[in-house]
Amino acid sequence: MKKSFLAIIIGAFAIASNANAGVYAEGDVGLSRTSANGNHKTKVEPRVAVGYQLGNVRVAGDYTHHGKVEGAKIQGLGASVLYDFDLNSRVKPYVGARVAANRFKYDDRAEQRYKSSSDTKLGYGVVAGAKYNLDEKWYANGGVEYNRLGNFDDTKVNNYGAKVGVGYKF
Repeated sequence: MKKSFLAIIIGAFAIASNANAGVYAEGDVGLSRTSANGNHKTKVEPRVAVGYQLGNVRVAGDYTHHGKVEGAKIQGLGASVLYDFDLNSRVKPYVGARVAANRFKYDDRAEQRYKSSSDTKLGYGVVAGAKYNLDEKWYANGGVEYNRLGNFDDTKVNNYGAKVGVGYKF
């Protein structure tokens, strides 16, 4: 999954360098709390995204490494739609929604035998935050989010977090 997304990112940068209109790339990192069966794990969670902006609406694809919870390592490929509120200033608040295909990878050890399996679950979420334009191309980003990562073995997995990052407009 990581190799495929890396290829998508590199391809998007190649297209962006030629298109020069509306395309952006962003990297975020923050603290997230993942909950499953009453257990909570707080960790650093990175995300990279490539998107396209049309007026006040942004559409982006992203890869997020959610980490490990309840014996499952979780990674997600998502798509977001965000709306930027134009306040005629360097600060632009935004709200949005996200859907993702989240891969749950399990490591099972039964009777001294090692078995690895994975499932892909549909997830969804909401985001809110603000961008601060540093110059014409670069911006800083800060936001909060809630994501329902999916269910496995009758376990509902939820993720809450706050992230900061930087983005570049091509």
